[in-house]
Parts: sequence; C-alpha cells; structure tokens
Amino acid sequence: MDANRRRVDKLLSDKWKIERELEQIQTECKHSKQVIKQVADGTSSSPRHVCESCGCPLGYLSPEQAKEFLEKS
Repeated sequence: MDANRRRVDKLLSDKWKIERELEQIQTECKHSKQVIKQVADGTSSSPRHVCESCGCPLGYLSPEQAKEFLEKS
C-alpha cells in the first residue's frame, strides 16, 4: 500500500470513530433546550428544531414557524 492509501484509510477510520462518538453523545443527551437552525440535508438546507447541546436535529418546523423563522432571517 502506498502512503496516500494508508492516510486515506486512517482518515476514514477516524471519521467512523468520530461519527460513533457523536451518535453516542446525541443518544445520551436529554435535548432539554431546542433552537431553530438551518440544517444541511443533501444538496439543500432547511430550518429545523435542533438540540442546543448536542446539535441533533429533532424535527421540522410547522409552516407557521418556518414563515416566522424566514421573516426574521
């Protein structure tokens, strides 16, 4: 294996470990305070309810909430 391939493998392994750690933190979080933030979902983003502590997306806004959010932005 060349040096680039080893580096890519190491980075992918680190990414996997970080994703598992983030998942664990978000699973254990009580999500006690929600905020509204733009969340990327594929090629676009949309306003969502997000936990302020762990950043976990918790739900979509109602049409009224989305309108209010977009008017404030």
